[in-house]
Amino acid sequence: MTFQRKSKSINISKQILGTLELIKNQIFSEFNALMSEEQAKECLKTGKLAGEEMPFAFIFAPKELDEVELKAAEQIELVFEGTAAGVIEISTIYEMKPEYEKNIFNTSQINKCEFSKFAISGNFELFVSEVREAKEQIQRIKREQNAKKITAIMLTADPLNRAHERIIRMTIDQADLVVIFLLQTYQEKHLNFELRREIIDYFIKRYLPENRVVVMPFKNTNLFSAHQNPTLEYLAAYRLGSNRLVLGQNHSSLSIFYDHNQVKSILDSYVKRKDMEIVILPELVYCNECKTLVSTRTCPHGAHHHIRYNPNVIKTLLFQGILPPAILVRPDVSAIVLGELFKDRFENLQDLCHGLFVNSGLLEKHTEREFYEELMRLYQTSSLT
Repeated sequence: MTFQRKSKSINISKQILGTLELIKNQIFSEFNALMSEEQAKECLKTGKLAGEEMPFAFIFAPKELDEVELKAAEQIELVFEGTAAGVIEISTIYEMKPEYEKNIFNTSQINKCEFSKFAISGNFELFVSEVREAKEQIQRIKREQNAKKITAIMLTADPLNRAHERIIRMTIDQADLVVIFLLQTYQEKHLNFELRREIIDYFIKRYLPENRVVVMPFKNTNLFSAHQNPTLEYLAAYRLGSNRLVLGQNHSSLSIFYDHNQVKSILDSYVKRKDMEIVILPELVYCNECKTLVSTRTCPHGAHHHIRYNPNVIKTLLFQGILPPAILVRPDVSAIVLGELFKDRFENLQDLCHGLFVNSGLLEKHTEREFYEELMRLYQTSSLT
């Protein structure tokens, strides 16, 4: 699709851009345009559009539309952070009613927006899309590897810890291809998306078979933050070709229950209609009796022996400049985080390194990251402890 005519423009938020990326790339359904009023009514009434599951209507009515004169068959240019990001070809214009406010652009308090008096429908184009690039990469690897068993994992990895690593490895053991959906986080204190993506890429490149893991970056959307919409997680995994979705039993919105000793969830109705398996993993902890990472379901020792992988506790240490114990976070991962959070922390870093660490006798220049890696190695030296 190519739009030629010049257009009026509106500024859009990162959240709106991210949601448009998902719609355009058919992450939720075959339908990849902005809905007309008739389509929106059908979706809101039945939860479907043309027989396909559609938990949220694609109703586009951001407050910024009030700033321009809307006319059918004209274009609206989308501007993000001063750069042209895309264009919408307006098909229809209709009044925005209160019952339309629960839509894909406004799914919860985390993901909330102000609305215009009118909504517009029509096809649209985006000029750049990381989601499209990742989707193409997934399809390419599927073809090259002839991958049949494809498993999806939803992670914020804020930060990537040993439990995350174990889950990823367990998943790779039973899949031809693993798709890691890297999610945005809504928490005020968090590691930024670029840093978390760098760490995931580093971990895959150094410790995993690269050709069996792909990252799908959901950088510009918080639709999946706090795992608030498990149905959308399920549809995103399914639409990208996965036949298995791995979730944790502590998933905040999954509504897990037991029926005849079988774990059930609110997603079961979807599973019955699609060739898709839901795997609900138990919580992973470090047991100081077992001396290793274990499942709470299989460890015979009580909770008073368990160290949990609490992301807020780990982040508290990192944001205070303290290396978390290696049983919680891989030392080289901690080094990447601290090297980014505390750039130029030490006035005489080279002198500090030469005074603390063994060297070849030559003057060697060290980065902050190398400093933290070497420091952790000293912490792990045990002959005098």
